[in-house]
Amino acid sequence: MGRTMLLMNQNNISHPIIIDTDMAPDDWAAILYLAKREDVRIKGITITGTGEVHGKQGAINCLRLLELLNKSHIPVAYGSSKPLKFSHKFPWIMRFAVDRRLFIKFPKTKKKPLDIKALDLMNKIVNSSSKKIYLIALGPLTNLAKVLQKYSETKENIEKIYIMGGAVDVKGNISEVSRSIDNPYAEWNIYCDPHAANIVFQSGIPIVLVPLDVTNQVPIDKKFINRLKDNQNNVICQFLLKIIKRFGSRIEKSSIPFWDLVAASILGNEVIVKKETRKIRVIAQEGRQSGRIIEDPEDGTLIEICKKIDREEYLRNVFNTILSR
Repeated sequence: MGRTMLLMNQNNISHPIIIDTDMAPDDWAAILYLAKREDVRIKGITITGTGEVHGKQGAINCLRLLELLNKSHIPVAYGSSKPLKFSHKFPWIMRFAVDRRLFIKFPKTKKKPLDIKALDLMNKIVNSSSKKIYLIALGPLTNLAKVLQKYSETKENIEKIYIMGGAVDVKGNISEVSRSIDNPYAEWNIYCDPHAANIVFQSGIPIVLVPLDVTNQVPIDKKFINRLKDNQNNVICQFLLKIIKRFGSRIEKSSIPFWDLVAASILGNEVIVKKETRKIRVIAQEGRQSGRIIEDPEDGTLIEICKKIDREEYLRNVFNTILSR
């Protein structure tokens, strides 16, 4: 991979990760990609029910998705569908469709979600690991905030958290989904539970934030789609094409990226992005700016923010991974 040799793959050592996800279509892409990465080991997947999917159904969908790569042995648990504060949520029609996997056929599975809460599974994995855990958060941060509140010692064995969320120096994406919400600043993952976001930001755990600033730079375009079509014998390529078909004309009109796939590609591979370190916090109060990320030299927390991505290296990494045998 040249200069993009994965940082976590030095000396051929793989590292354990936990994926926290709201099981939206871009999460599906990210999970399949991470499942093919040889330098990481997925120790567990936790479903946050405060995003695009409801918790239990998201866990079932996740296990069915993992069957695509014969990975349904990975433990999956789900959390609450209520944010820590307020009642921010995606439109019901969107959640209805995502609960039903956009009506895309997923493999069947006999596996079932674990009979424990997401935060308890997360705590168990982190504290039983001989190596520090990497967390990647692909949805609202409710589960992560809850584990930090209940098991404060857990953070000592977490190496880093990669978060897809926020809009720092670009406009938010709330109105792209719900025009009834007057909020031009926030991004959905942070907006759905802004209080949880601040708890995670202020935890003291190193954080790499992957906001809309950088995901907007790599939309799904004809080149990406054609690359998938050229490899339709690959199960992941086939699946991604099904997702893109469901997006329809929105792909060209709205410059839609696979947001969470971008975040997953940066995990342990930060050389493909340029970052800035800033003191930031989330506006957690209700109102037009709820969920907005702002710079705050006094009360903010130092966070690494991805600002620019090497598009060619991103694509090379993604396709080298999903096409690997």
